[in-house]
Amino acid sequence: MSPHQPVAATDWVSFVDGAGETWIFELPFFRSNWNCIFGNGCAGIELDPDIAGQRGCCSYGAHFADDADLSRVMRVAVALPSDLWQHHGQRPEGADLETMTEALTRIDDEGDRITNVVDGACVFLNRPGFDAGIGCALHLAALKAEIEPLEWKPEVCWQLPIRVEHHLDDHDNSTHLVRQWLRRDWGDAGDGLGWWCSEAPEAYQGANTVARYLRAEIVALAGDAVADALISFVENAGTTVSLPSPQRR
Repeated sequence: MSPHQPVAATDWVSFVDGAGETWIFELPFFRSNWNCIFGNGCAGIELDPDIAGQRGCCSYGAHFADDADLSRVMRVAVALPSDLWQHHGQRPEGADLETMTEALTRIDDEGDRITNVVDGACVFLNRPGFDAGIGCALHLAALKAEIEPLEWKPEVCWQLPIRVEHHLDDHDNSTHLVRQWLRRDWGDAGDGLGWWCSEAPEAYQGANTVARYLRAEIVALAGDAVADALISFVENAGTTVSLPSPQRR
C-alpha cells in the first residue's frame, strides 16, 4: 500500500443460515440506493462511454459459471421466440443442446466458455429499435413469463454488481463474503474497463436500499431467511435480527 493512500473503514454484518454457513455483507453498499441504470443513462463498460448504444455490461460475451449454468441457458435459448430475440437467426433450428452451444458460444483465450458477440455485444442483447425493446432477450422473455430473470440468465449476468468470495476453514465450515464488485476485481483487465456500473453517481438514485432492490439475487445466493434478515438489519438501523438456529452436524 502506498504511504499516501488513505485507510478506509468498512462496516460488515454477518448472519449464520440454517445450514450453519456464515454470510458476511458489506454494509455501505447494501445500505446504498444503487440501482441498475441499463437503458437509462448507463455508459457501458468500455473506456469510451457509450450511452446511445445501450449495450450496458453486455459488450463482451457472458462467462458461464459451470456446465449446469451453460445447459440451463441453452435450454432457454431453444425456446426463445423471434419476436423477443433480435438475433434469433444465430440459433440453428431443430438443433440439440450440443449444436446450440456450439452455435451460440465460444471458448475464449483463457479457456472459458462465453456467449458469442454479434455486432459488438452479446448474442442475446436486443438493440435500440427492436420492437420488443432493448435489453437481454433472456431477461425480457422471463419477465413476459412472470419468472425471475435470474432463473434464465447466465449467473454472472444477474450477480453483478455483487461479488461473492467463498471461504472454507480447516473444519470445512463455509464463510461467504458478499460485497460490491470493484474495478480491481477484474485484475489487470480492470484498467481497460469503464466501470460505470457502480462508479457512476447516476446509479445511486434508486428508491430502495440495495438489500431490498436485489432481494431476489440475495435469495438465490443465501436463501430467504438471510435475505430478509439483511433487509431488516439495513433498514432498521442495525437492529438485532434473529435467524433460525443452525442445524448441528
